[in-house]
Order: sequence, then structure tokens, then C-alpha cells
Amino acid sequence: MLANLKPEKQSISIVLVGDFNPKIFHPIWFSGQGLIREKEAENSSLNIVHPEIVNFSLDWCKFEVTRERFVISTSQESSYEPLRDLALGTFNILLHTPLTMLGINTEMHFKMGSTDEWHAFGHKVAPKDIWEKELENAGTISVTIEGARPEGLDGYIHVETKPSPYVQPGIYFRINDHFQVKNIESSIGSTEIINILGKEWFNSRERAENIISNALENK
Repeated sequence: MLANLKPEKQSISIVLVGDFNPKIFHPIWFSGQGLIREKEAENSSLNIVHPEIVNFSLDWCKFEVTRERFVISTSQESSYEPLRDLALGTFNILLHTPLTMLGINTEMHFKMGSTDEWHAFGHKVAPKDIWEKELENAGTISVTIEGARPEGLDGYIHVETKPSPYVQPGIYFRINDHFQVKNIESSIGSTEIINILGKEWFNSRERAENIISNALENK
């Protein structure tokens, strides 16, 4: 766990892939369904409401919905579980919305103790020996590793690391914990994906923290 490692910045997002009608997902609709408070809907920041895309934010989370993707995110650690509950509540109401894929995405930025330590981490995750013959001052721009799902569900785990654009010298991690239904062509409704979200949420969060902790402890 990241008990002794404090990220300078972090966020989590839930990405659902399916078939959506974006204009449904308006703050007033969420309020009317009892998913958010009426005051939250009144104070929401509406960026765009269009048949093809809806984008708005509350004081603790952001929404973006297109025809194919539903994304909610928060940068407040205390709101991680409310974010999950909001996604679960939404699609327990919209049971007939076809959902085929789920991503639980964790992003963290860590400040390194020194520039030398920052370089050393980059050299460890992406050794430069094979490039030095043809490239001068080879550096790590981005590294992505894929792992199989450990619990037997369909999907994969992607781990991306690169220099942090937020803190220097720093390292950025993005864990894309990707799940999908057994049979995309025959999948109906939201139940299979929502059950995965409810069951695997804490496992996913712990896995992301363990992946990042292990990488930093072995830097």
C-alpha cells in the first residue's frame, strides 16, 4: 500500500463503454433520481449539452458522456467511494443501457528526491543500452506494460509511467484496469458490467496502489 508514499496529485475515473443517449445525463436528471442533491444540480457547471456530448462538473467530480463512453472522475480521495456509488446507482436505474466495457483508471504523480533519482528510475524501466549507439542522450518519454487479469475475468491491466507534467522532477503513473463482458455481441443491459464494478472496485484500487508502490520501492 502507499502508506508512506504521498502523491503530489492523484485522481480516479470510471469509464464505461456502451450505447448512451448523452442528453439524458443532465444534472437535473441525476437530482430527480436522487443520485445527487438538488443543490448540487443547481450549482453544477455545465460546459456543453448536446445530442452527441454532455460535459459538466459538480464540486467533487466531473462528467463527460458521448454516444459510446460515460466517464466520471474525481481528484478528491475522499470522494472515490461516492464516485463508485454514483456510477452504480446510475446504471442500476438505467438497467437496459448496454454496457460492454469498464475501466477503473488510477492516476498519480510523485515528486522524486533528486534529478539523479528521477533519471535512475527512467533508466530502470527503460534501459538505454540498446539505443545509445544511434541516439544521443536517450530518455524515457513513456513506458506501457500490459498484464493479464488475475481473477479470470475478460480484460487486461495497462500500466503507463512517464515523466510527470505536473511536478518536476517527478513520475506519473496511470493504471488502466480494464474489464469487459464475456460476449460483447450478445451483451444486453448494464447488469454484467455493474456487477463487476461493485465486486472488483476495492480489488482494483488495492492492485493499483500495489503496482505503484512496488515500482517506487524498486526505483
